[in-house]
Amino acid sequence: MRTDPPSPNEMRAQLTELLQAHEALAERLRQGQAAFQRIARSVWRVQEEERSRFARELHDGVGHNLAAMLHLISEALASLPDDERNRHARDELARAHAIGDSTLQDTRALSRMLRPQILDDLGLEPALRWLARSFSETHGIDTQLDYHAPPAGIDADRSTLVFRLVQEALANTARHASARRVAIAFDGRGEQASLRVRDDGSGCDIDAALARGRQGASSGLGGMRDRVRLFGGSLQFQSTPGAGFGLSVHFPLSDASPGASP
Repeated sequence: MRTDPPSPNEMRAQLTELLQAHEALAERLRQGQAAFQRIARSVWRVQEEERSRFARELHDGVGHNLAAMLHLISEALASLPDDERNRHARDELARAHAIGDSTLQDTRALSRMLRPQILDDLGLEPALRWLARSFSETHGIDTQLDYHAPPAGIDADRSTLVFRLVQEALANTARHASARRVAIAFDGRGEQASLRVRDDGSGCDIDAALARGRQGASSGLGGMRDRVRLFGGSLQFQSTPGAGFGLSVHFPLSDASPGASP
């Protein structure tokens, strides 16, 4: 058994081996992380494609059938004389028409929530403006959008990411905030795009909300952060009880941008 200490050359050789082993392990970890992100983004993309397919089926299938049914009810109602003998039948047809019309509106709203056609047809900015306007009209909350488009455009995956983040942030405001105003700001003029959403509502305890999400009570916040990380980005929440809720997101506009994950 060797008892004398290793020579300086031997120590340098051992250190070199350790460094090389460390670098090899770090590279394998980077490759594993990149592979995981590719798989996770593929799963996320498939989920969005399924949402889009289901939204089209609701709109083009169920929606059109309901519209046709309403037309038939209207024709039947118009064909009945407006007299005492037909009053009950006319009342029932009118009630059926009202129920059918309400169901049609709910179906269209569900279709838009699953995947608004405007996002695919016209792009991110019109989709966000539609979302802000619809949210304001539905909830009576003043919702403003400040949008600066990326000079080279934004791809479909990142458009969907931004839309879903804003959608979830607004849903959080509607559920919990008791807000009067919401400000949305998107800026794509740099290599790192930024998104900020801020309301003036009651705020929340972010750590508690994230903990509830980890325990299975859906808050949506943890899922938002996970989606941003798939694109090499970061997300921070800003909120304290009584002081409003906000989020700040930064992510690269392409996988080759500085800061993007490999």
